[in-house]
Amino acid sequence: MKGNRAVVTAVVVLVLIAAGWWLFGRPGAGQSVDLIETFEGTRKQPAESQFQVIDATLNGETKKAIASDGPTRITWRVKIPDDAWLRVDVGMKPEVWEAEGEGAYFFVVVSDGRNSEQLYSQHVHPLANTADRKWMPAFIDLSAYSGEEVELIFNVRAGAGGKSGNYTNIHALWGAPAIVIR
Repeated sequence: MKGNRAVVTAVVVLVLIAAGWWLFGRPGAGQSVDLIETFEGTRKQPAESQFQVIDATLNGETKKAIASDGPTRITWRVKIPDDAWLRVDVGMKPEVWEAEGEGAYFFVVVSDGRNSEQLYSQHVHPLANTADRKWMPAFIDLSAYSGEEVELIFNVRAGAGGKSGNYTNIHALWGAPAIVIR
């Protein structure tokens, strides 16, 4: 009986060690890249003056965010770790929720220098859709680019599909953007 208990205890210990290694000991585990911390080194288009880092509160939830006004593009040059995902929340500043306009079209593109791929898009229009008056989370799988140095490009345009030329009241927010290991 005591022998069985020792075997069960040994198996439990081994399972705990394996789980700990899986969660905390794998190469790259726990690594993340806070994109706001590296924001100063990005390419900002059309002009740096259209961007600022702020604490933004949407529907009672505050996040450190990159705010932009009008059609904009932010480009990071990053090396993608294994098992990486992009985590970001998108939204629009509360002061434009009741203002005329066609909303903001957010989209994220990855370019490896040869090809570009749009990985995410979201139209946020809080005037027309009150459900858009909050942070809208996105988790985007970057594992296809593991080990590669790529350009990670955040874009904002106006209207559904980014097809409108009406940039009235486009005050976009990219909340707490980070590359995380899942």
